[in-house]
Amino acid sequence: MKHVLIVGCGFPQLGLIRAARERGFATTGADLNPQAIGVPLVDHFIQASTGDVAAIVQAFRKSGASGIATTGSELALTTTGQAAHELGLPFYADPQTIHRCQAKDAMRAGYRAAGLPVPRFEGCSTIEQVRAFASEVGYPLVFKPAHGWGQRGVSKVNSPDGLQAAFDHACTQSHGGGGAVVEECIVGHEVSVNGWVENGTLVSYCVTDREVFPGTQPLGVMRSEVHPCSLDAAGVERAIDAARRGARALGLLRGPCYSQVAVAPDRAVLFETAARMGGGFDADVTRLASGVDLYARLLGVAFEDPELENAGRPDRDQPALVRFLCPVAGTLRAIEGLEQVRAMPGIVDAVVYPAVGSEVPALTDAAKRVGHILAIGATRQEAVARADEAQRMLRLVIDPPAAR
Repeated sequence: MKHVLIVGCGFPQLGLIRAARERGFATTGADLNPQAIGVPLVDHFIQASTGDVAAIVQAFRKSGASGIATTGSELALTTTGQAAHELGLPFYADPQTIHRCQAKDAMRAGYRAAGLPVPRFEGCSTIEQVRAFASEVGYPLVFKPAHGWGQRGVSKVNSPDGLQAAFDHACTQSHGGGGAVVEECIVGHEVSVNGWVENGTLVSYCVTDREVFPGTQPLGVMRSEVHPCSLDAAGVERAIDAARRGARALGLLRGPCYSQVAVAPDRAVLFETAARMGGGFDADVTRLASGVDLYARLLGVAFEDPELENAGRPDRDQPALVRFLCPVAGTLRAIEGLEQVRAMPGIVDAVVYPAVGSEVPALTDAAKRVGHILAIGATRQEAVARADEAQRMLRLVIDPPAAR
């Protein structure tokens, strides 16, 4: 029996855990949180931080696993890539390539060197640098941690009054320091391109409309990924071409690739190229939409199984989407309607992450989302309507902090 250590047991890893179990693999999950949503689904659990390379190396040796994998989380990806390197295990990208796909300034510099259109940007370590950039570029501006993920520390500023707070917030959220990246705000139709780098070239299997929760802090936390996207064929091709060129510019040779792209009538601008699957069940939407199982491919890499890594080609064009539930801060007292939602036509999956009685934080980043719904339909409109109805039926009873 193949035995895989899955780094992380939060909601981004649910699809990978399920895919391994469906294939009869033994699974050990590693996570700092023993109450993580995926812990009950693995065969064995080891408490270890997904941000601690030494702890994950030790967990692998303790587990008896023969392969290592993760998905959907930049922190877990960094750790898993380094652990695989130290253990001499198969992995699809080396630590240096992973870094280029995470450090915002290095990523933008790679795009620029390849001649790709990117927002004007500046890596800033002082507020004086920020103010100089703002004077040159104008407003609005977007602030991001130099090394961050999950929309942590990302905000939009419309006037000089907000510069200091946004800069400080981005810096505090930058993993390992490094300051902030400040960039011009690009407006366009936002999509996600989901695919696999095959022989050095990105092959796209699913392009989705990326719908976000409203607000400027945090900015850009994904609410829904919807396939098919509403761009015309030319717009879709511009998005895929930008994602393909971005992956090549950052040196991706193999494995999963998730790209965020803003498409305008005259160009497509890359926001991000990630050397992983999207953390918002993008691989699940891709599997529903196209029939291609990117989780299976990850497991193929982990066990050097070419047949599994190359298995699956598009065999359908199924409208599908994921819809996330936004938290309301307080104490979760009850979950109502969940079983009815799961029984609805076209609802593939519905999960609430926090347990009854737990504290629910406000939406400060993507990790604070509290549940998701996966839906399909005969048309895009039907899939969206089913998700809307499921969300109406699913009720989280939360006592606000002031009521306690």
